Amino acid sequence: MKRFGMKVSFVVLTVVSLLAGVNIADAARNKDNFTVRFRENTLVVTSTQMEEARLYSMQGKLLQKERGNFVEFELDRGTYRLYAKVNGETVTRRVELR
Repeated sequence: MKRFGMKVSFVVLTVVSLLAGVNIADAARNKDNFTVRFRENTLVVTSTQMEEARLYSMQGKLLQKERGNFVEFELDRGTYRLYAKVNGETVTRRVELR
């Protein structure tokens, strides 16, 4: 009887762990709907849930602000700070073009 109880508790623990993992993966996937890519000297920012994207210099000067779920920024060499509003949250990325 003790062995049966241990097997049942192991199965229950495994199922609960799998369900928790699926919920965590769904939450991570929803936030990870945001992509930042380079195409030559153009920064391409996309997300189906993005409201706006802003590009700042490292000194804090606003360089460009765009609305929509697909945004392109023409960049020169240097380091920039990207802020994007996705699903009501602000996502930040440091962007460096060498």
